[in-house]
Amino acid sequence: MKRLLIVALLLISSHASAISIQWIPLGAASLEGEPVNINGNPIIEYKNAGVGGIDWDATGIGPRGGLGVQELWLFDDSAGNIPGTSEATTTFKEISNSVSFIMTGDHNDGFAQFFVDNIDVGTFDLYQIGNMNLIVTGLDSIAHTLRIVQLGEHNLNSRKGDVAILGGAAFNVLSEPTTLALFLMASLYYIGGFNIKNRSNRH
Repeated sequence: MKRLLIVALLLISSHASAISIQWIPLGAASLEGEPVNINGNPIIEYKNAGVGGIDWDATGIGPRGGLGVQELWLFDDSAGNIPGTSEATTTFKEISNSVSFIMTGDHNDGFAQFFVDNIDVGTFDLYQIGNMNLIVTGLDSIAHTLRIVQLGEHNLNSRKGDVAILGGAAFNVLSEPTTLALFLMASLYYIGGFNIKNRSNRH
């Protein structure tokens, strides 16, 4: 039984999962655009984007705008020879193992590069992307920083390279090794309690 307990503890403490990324639909959201959850996982912290950035720090040479507390726009008119690259950054206070970049369909015609803790997780053409989440899971359990860079490049079907951000979310996904470890520990607890009862019944 001690061996099983050691294995369970190792499974919980080890960082067995690798980083994975996936685009998913926004799903249910509040009036401000904040999602209710991410793939059924409760949001533990939300960083709202909007005019001026709100919870995001927007920098760069490109013009910026927005839609109230719903969207932060990083403008670009590269086709009109008015390039304007800019970026937006936010940092969570809460510890999590997963994050989400929440993007919107309005003003998304350009290419954007996405970073988590300065790790490049991909460059994507956001043309007509709609309301979508770029979720990044399998991260170390720390407070993460998100960064979106508008690259000043546009889809061939568009004349602009604009990027629009709704916000960012931190959440936790229970990994399979952790689930197995918790199951083993619960089983060991039950078996241990059962053995103690059996021993007490013998006297």
